[in-house]
Amino acid sequence: MSYSYQRLNKTKAAQSVLQTGELLHLIFSEFEHQDDLFSCLLINSLWAMTIVRILWKDPEWKFYESYKKWFRTLKSSNTTFDYAKMVQRLKFCPHPRCGKDKYNVNELKHIANHCTNVKHIEFYCLHGTFEPVHVAMFLKILPGLTSFKTEAIWQHALDSTLMPIAEGFCPKLTSLEIPGNGDTDKCAWILQRIGEHCPRINRLKTRWEIKGLKMAQIIVKSFPNIEELTCRSVNYDGLRILLSGCRKLKYFDFTFATELNDEMAVSIAHIFPQLETFNLKIFGKNNFPQFISSWSQNQTKLRELHLSFGEGLSDESFIPITQNCTSLEAITLWWCGGFTDASFEALACNRNVALKKLQFYHVKDLKDDGLITIADNCPKLQELHLVHCESLTQNSLVKVARDCKNLVTVKAEFCSRRYNWQMTAAFLFTLANRNRGTLEVLKFHDRNTCITDTESYDKYRFDGYLFERLAKRCPKLKILELHTYHQETSPTSLFRALLKFKNLESLTIYPGEDARRQHLEKLQTHRRLKDVVFYLGNTEDMKAYYQEFSRKNRGCIAAQFWPGNFITMGSHQVQAM
Repeated sequence: MSYSYQRLNKTKAAQSVLQTGELLHLIFSEFEHQDDLFSCLLINSLWAMTIVRILWKDPEWKFYESYKKWFRTLKSSNTTFDYAKMVQRLKFCPHPRCGKDKYNVNELKHIANHCTNVKHIEFYCLHGTFEPVHVAMFLKILPGLTSFKTEAIWQHALDSTLMPIAEGFCPKLTSLEIPGNGDTDKCAWILQRIGEHCPRINRLKTRWEIKGLKMAQIIVKSFPNIEELTCRSVNYDGLRILLSGCRKLKYFDFTFATELNDEMAVSIAHIFPQLETFNLKIFGKNNFPQFISSWSQNQTKLRELHLSFGEGLSDESFIPITQNCTSLEAITLWWCGGFTDASFEALACNRNVALKKLQFYHVKDLKDDGLITIADNCPKLQELHLVHCESLTQNSLVKVARDCKNLVTVKAEFCSRRYNWQMTAAFLFTLANRNRGTLEVLKFHDRNTCITDTESYDKYRFDGYLFERLAKRCPKLKILELHTYHQETSPTSLFRALLKFKNLESLTIYPGEDARRQHLEKLQTHRRLKDVVFYLGNTEDMKAYYQEFSRKNRGCIAAQFWPGNFITMGSHQVQAM
């Protein structure tokens, strides 16, 4: 067999793969950017049909104009494809420049009557925008609906909204997210009827308080397949019923009732099912060392733990978690001020192999020693949030950037005067040298607008060259938010460096005092950039250009301009706010 014949056969085999609809759908579904899908639309009719189905399966409307354009296409009778049948998810929420009266009833009726294959629907702006009858209109004609989410906080409106589900119009429903407070007499009856008509529901998220036996018994009897449960608070009697009856539970999110103490909690610790995610809120100063020690011994499958408002929790409550929860991958701490470096060192040393995600919010006692130990022992760490952990210094931040080389997401926010833009510069400088190209999200927010030593700081020079190095080291970066000062005084150099972040989709940056319309015009040429926030600085000329350009071109970057200036202290001049 000749070489040319073998090569011809291989070419035909490759071409046949690219002409198979099922394989094309799998390939195109892995594309991260819609721009890349658009570039493949006109290859042939099969590619076009496959891509259009993916794009219309889950439409996104970031602006009111994009919603109107989508609706005009949906309503048009002269189209190549039956777009309405492709839609499987609808998400109604407020949009920039969109008033409450923008979603009119006739449009909603047309969408409800034509998009009959919708499986997931979400309503985020019911107050003054959607009446319960509008939501019910969708629920009554979508028998294939599998998930429903709404933000109707007023319980009486929520009761009316849920009636079609309670009457059996959505028998395939598996996920239900509803707020409200569960304080009406009709609420319990509706929930019971929903369980009777929707036996497949395995995910229930509410903001209701389970104060006694009645509501807990309804949940247990009506939702025997429940795997994910979220509620506002649960008292002791309610917990006993829920934990004994919901044995398939894998995700549990609730608040300890205020009367619950360690002695009461430890008596029910052994009946907790083996969870994968546990989100516990504790209001007050109670400590639960006995409960957590007993509970954690049975939680070998736990992968994610959230502890919030646990001001009374101490090391003796946290260290057993690091010892017993052997599958733990993610920890989130909110306002937990009783943990010392001993807890964070135990976390790093006991769970170092699998730990991938750490989120610390207002953890005042997290100091450099604890974070440095985490950096030394957690090489697989991918996501790190440090929000108002004001005891940290530059030393630990640089250590994280140097040793955690696989970071994908970093978010840091500080308001203390001890934090300054030089710390951000040091972190970015180290990141630009050590990250392995995995970083996708980088957010630094310095609330201190009083800055010092703007010119003399040269150890980690925070200028356009540093941005260029960061762009080269982190080519996957999609979100870059820097609410902080930098040293680059040339807007030409700054914007040239920003254009080198090839995959950037969202940007927040201090543009400097000399940025003008030609610099924003240059930024408009970025292929993927969609949202920009210019943080402080002199932006009047760019703002005027943007207002003029956006009126004529709907496809422009969405830009916001935050007014103000940095106050420079200890230099030759002081800039007024």
